[in-house]
Amino acid sequence: MMNMNLSIFLKCTAVGVALALLSFAFIGDDLLFLAKGLALVLGISIVIAIAYPHLRGVRRGDRVFLIKGGRSLLGFWKSGFALQDAQMHKEIRVRLDDGKEAVGVVESYEGLFSPSKVRIVYEEKLVE
Repeated sequence: MMNMNLSIFLKCTAVGVALALLSFAFIGDDLLFLAKGLALVLGISIVIAIAYPHLRGVRRGDRVFLIKGGRSLLGFWKSGFALQDAQMHKEIRVRLDDGKEAVGVVESYEGLFSPSKVRIVYEEKLVE
């Protein structure tokens, strides 16, 4: 599964490269024009890929990592899917991969290769 952030970067880059090549074909007169266009495309793609998760937040259905306690790099505990939309430092309900539900707080948005991180506040146990 490709992370959304990487997908946005690749799509923006592909569209931008196509536009840079088209503009070079019709109005460009030297390779420096093409190089500047490609540099502009890469810069814009990077900015969009970094800003997009902060504008979007965590949406229903997004994959999230759940962590215990603090922000430990190795503190990943379980993964699941968001059951509602949320922004940074807000509560969110999450369905874990084993079917349980939990309530947590959004600690970080998705990165280039990692999903959003949610710190567990409360986990519901299944009663049989």
